[in-house]
Amino acid sequence: MKTGKILLHTSLVTLAVALTTGCANQKSWVYHPNSYPAAIENSGEKVAILPFEDARSNENHNMWGMYLIPLMPFGWQDFSTPEGMQMHMNSGMWINYKPTEDFPKALAEDLRNTGLFSDAYFDFRQEGSDFVVKGKILNTQYNGRIITYGLSVYGPDLWIIGFPATWTENQLSLELGLVNSKTAKTLFSKSYTVPPEKRLSWLYVIKNDFEYPDMLRELNKEFCQDIKPVVLEAAKQQQAQEAAAKAQAEAIKQQQAREEAARQQQARAEAIKQQQAQEQAAKQAQAEAAKAQAEAATQQPTNATGPQESK
Repeated sequence: MKTGKILLHTSLVTLAVALTTGCANQKSWVYHPNSYPAAIENSGEKVAILPFEDARSNENHNMWGMYLIPLMPFGWQDFSTPEGMQMHMNSGMWINYKPTEDFPKALAEDLRNTGLFSDAYFDFRQEGSDFVVKGKILNTQYNGRIITYGLSVYGPDLWIIGFPATWTENQLSLELGLVNSKTAKTLFSKSYTVPPEKRLSWLYVIKNDFEYPDMLRELNKEFCQDIKPVVLEAAKQQQAQEAAAKAQAEAIKQQQAREEAARQQQARAEAIKQQQAQEQAAKQAQAEAAKAQAEAATQQPTNATGPQESK
């Protein structure tokens, strides 16, 4: 009889822990971008969002089984890089989730929705873009507790009558910067930290412990609002510089055209002068030839009657 009660209790505890820790409840990355009011101004520029740098420490501690030790109030999970773990406090494995690429892809969707740019896209290279967004993942800490109140395997009995079973926390911090692709000048840079998402769960109400998509959504909105005046001002300056460069090029072109016209006019004047000189020389030569011919004619003797005979 006693053995049967122990087996029944063990089965209930196992079921309770399985339901609470979500052994088969996988999570997948799904991001829903923010919506923004219709943009009054569009920079007309393209922005590329590069893969984010991972600056997190790789320290993951999975000690959730410590709750089995008598007088230990809870077991715990502390993950600096939670995406690589097979099990989390309220869920199983997180699939289709790679923060260094999924975070910038999500930001690209938000930037596209702002209407500030002619195009916003995720890429591994910045060639062909006017602006580039660079990011650094500072913190995605995941903390979890399975609460057994120091009762070891008997702790889950309290869950059945309504005591909290688990506690989870998600943290998120990013560093984001906007860079001019042509000058490599950093136009804006800021570190963002979203308030932690803390969830207390009960056996019958298991809360979501994968809040990063919603937290990132909040962070992206703040970043998009922050860079709006920076983008518009930079676009105006760039357009002004391009207009000034175009005007300068046009002025140089006109100056060259004037110089070329002056050279051609001078060449025509020189040609006319040479032609006039040649004509003058020809006339002078003709005149001298005519004069010489006339002089030669006057110097010849006249033999109209022939020679006279002597008497």
